[in-house]
Amino acid sequence: MELLPRFIRARDAHGYCGMCRAVFNQVLRPYLTEIPIGTQGLAFDRLEMDAALEQYKSRNGRPSQPKGVRVWDERRRQASSNEGV
Repeated sequence: MELLPRFIRARDAHGYCGMCRAVFNQVLRPYLTEIPIGTQGLAFDRLEMDAALEQYKSRNGRPSQPKGVRVWDERRRQASSNEGV
């Protein structure tokens, strides 16, 4: 059994979250507490990142659909008002 560290260095945090660095910095980092490590190191709490990811998922996630099934939030096109004229 492998144990995960509680603090994850800033350089590795985006990879832990499965995001590119730019997306991590934009959507998740503002909600995380920065933890200084030594004189130059910076880390984030893994449990806090997990909670922030859950919040992100609840705001932005949607159920997956089997192939060929219409997506639940896909917009329907309005019929033309000139139809039948």
